[in-house]
Amino acid sequence: ADTPQRKHAAIHEVVGEYPAIFEEAGRVPQDFFRFGVMREPLDWLGSWFRYRKGNTVASPLPADMDFAAFWAQGDWNIRNGRGKAYLQRRLFCDAQDALDIDVIIPYERLSAVFGEICDHLGIAVPLQRVNVSKLSEFALPEAVAAEGRAHLAPDYALYNQLDEINAKGMAKLAEMTR
Repeated sequence: ADTPQRKHAAIHEVVGEYPAIFEEAGRVPQDFFRFGVMREPLDWLGSWFRYRKGNTVASPLPADMDFAAFWAQGDWNIRNGRGKAYLQRRLFCDAQDALDIDVIIPYERLSAVFGEICDHLGIAVPLQRVNVSKLSEFALPEAVAAEGRAHLAPDYALYNQLDEINAKGMAKLAEMTR
């Protein structure tokens, strides 16, 4: 089933779910081209907010809740169970916080980069938009935005390196597909 936990699984969790792939002699995750998608960090939280507020979901937000109130309540997608920042980088890094993936596609460039990856792999896979928030806008007060940028600083540090990371990852893909 496409639960949020499954759709937003860390790369090391995905590897653990499919051990048969790695049971072949000499196969390790690094033998594969690994990629994922990352949103601009505040946009990521805005997407969660819009989705839970405007769609039929298991745990909807109150209709009158604004983003400032959502931020203040420290929802599970803002702070994890230990009160720490719930970050996208956990999807792409190992337990020691080292990058564990080849390419991280910026969400706003998803179609183009995914298309390039598919071209390298010689496959034609249509990219469909599903699970879309019905609400398209939300107000992000500057005070909340500033606090959010500080809270999500580790994600911004990763996000700001995507061009460099992806250049290396796409070079690996080109080499693998020669």
